[in-house]
Amino acid sequence: MSATDAAAFFSPEGREKVEKAIRSAVDGLSGYETVEIRYTKEYGKLNLTVFIWKAEDDITLDDCETVHNAVSDVLDGLDDLFPDDYVLNVSSSGLDRPVVSDDDFRRALGTEIEVCSKEGKIHGILKEYSAQDFTIVTGDKNPKDKTISRNNKTKVQPYIRF
Repeated sequence: MSATDAAAFFSPEGREKVEKAIRSAVDGLSGYETVEIRYTKEYGKLNLTVFIWKAEDDITLDDCETVHNAVSDVLDGLDDLFPDDYVLNVSSSGLDRPVVSDDDFRRALGTEIEVCSKEGKIHGILKEYSAQDFTIVTGDKNPKDKTISRNNKTKVQPYIRF
């Protein structure tokens, strides 16, 4: 459900209050960040999914439970904003989530990413980024810096080794 579809459940002010409360609850927990808040309608019910990230280690079920409990507690205080019952889900942002926003690039610093552009596919360690471009270090034996423009024709995602 897009942001405009969420309007079917919330006024703009209500949606802003809900998202602010969620982000505040997640920020209040040590080491977690809110990546995205997604609204969907499944089986006639609003599903509110909070995607989270943490710097160290992978997201575990215990992490999801911790964040779920904190978010659920703050949303209980906003029950009057919800016109109907809803389902709260908490999930990791996923291994293959695209790197798009400045926050995504910040979280990916020092990790291996894959870049798909009109020049082809390359991968390397994300070294730095700006609003206009980013730099990766490619090659194991003879590392080289490669600066790539950030534009809507360049797809960036974590590099997953099998």
